[in-house]
Amino acid sequence: MKTLLALAATLSVGCAIPQSGGAPPVIPISVSSHNRSSVDVYLLCGDRDAQWLGVVNGKGVGLFEIPASRAYCVRGLNFFLVHRGLNRGYWVGPVRPRSGSSIHLTIEKYAGLSMARVSNDLH
Repeated sequence: MKTLLALAATLSVGCAIPQSGGAPPVIPISVSSHNRSSVDVYLLCGDRDAQWLGVVNGKGVGLFEIPASRAYCVRGLNFFLVHRGLNRGYWVGPVRPRSGSSIHLTIEKYAGLSMARVSNDLH
């Protein structure tokens, strides 16, 4: 019986210890568009592993997040923008964010001139 109580007490203490970490770290991607049409935004590692982030409406803004683990890409992260009005795609990048940084993507009126920059907000 004493063994059972000791085991129960040990398990109770183990569950009461606060877990470190919480949510996995993310990298925010803010997008501002000067383009009149809606644009689909994809993220790739180099030219592989495309991930659709979402749509930014004409002259609109968007906010996306990616896991910080996704930033580890030797070839750098690239954006591929698909202009819905023209059904054409444009490459932006590469960028090399780190955990704790953020990315700002500016979609220009002519999507081929769009650019992305990394802000290192490390404290």
